[in-house]
Amino acid sequence: MNNAKANRGVLVTWSEPTRLYAARKLMKPIDLFRAVRDGSIPIEPCMALLGAELVLVEPGKVALALLPAEQHLDHGGAMQAGILTALTDTAAGYAIHTRVPAGVSCATLELQVSLLHPVTLESGHISCVGRAIRVGARTATAEARVIDAAGNLCALMSTTFIVLPPAPV
Repeated sequence: MNNAKANRGVLVTWSEPTRLYAARKLMKPIDLFRAVRDGSIPIEPCMALLGAELVLVEPGKVALALLPAEQHLDHGGAMQAGILTALTDTAAGYAIHTRVPAGVSCATLELQVSLLHPVTLESGHISCVGRAIRVGARTATAEARVIDAAGNLCALMSTTFIVLPPAPV
């Protein structure tokens, strides 16, 4: 093995998540995500790990932004599919959560991701827009789209979430 090339690294920092977890119990979900967008509550550790930022929060619609970097790439130089899946699942889930009342939890039941155009370092900032399509009493459906800086549709995801009522007190 040739170690002549310098190793690279990235420093990952995130805020202590119990503040986020506590706020989730006290706030309406849309207000929680607006606070995350505004920086008064930290984004979840997984999105901090990827370097994603929450940039848009509306009822039924959210957007995450990410600048592709070397640590996101697979062996072929494109963003690893699992990273795109995590990004789309989060955006779709956040979009659903903006449409449910406080105390309601939602979790992914199934998802399908179609990778349509490679995301590379040359793609520039990517935007992942999640939209809630239908939010019912027991299930919700949503989609998420990843668009690169040139306007290419890079990934399309559809999902079904289970909607869980608040736990009895």
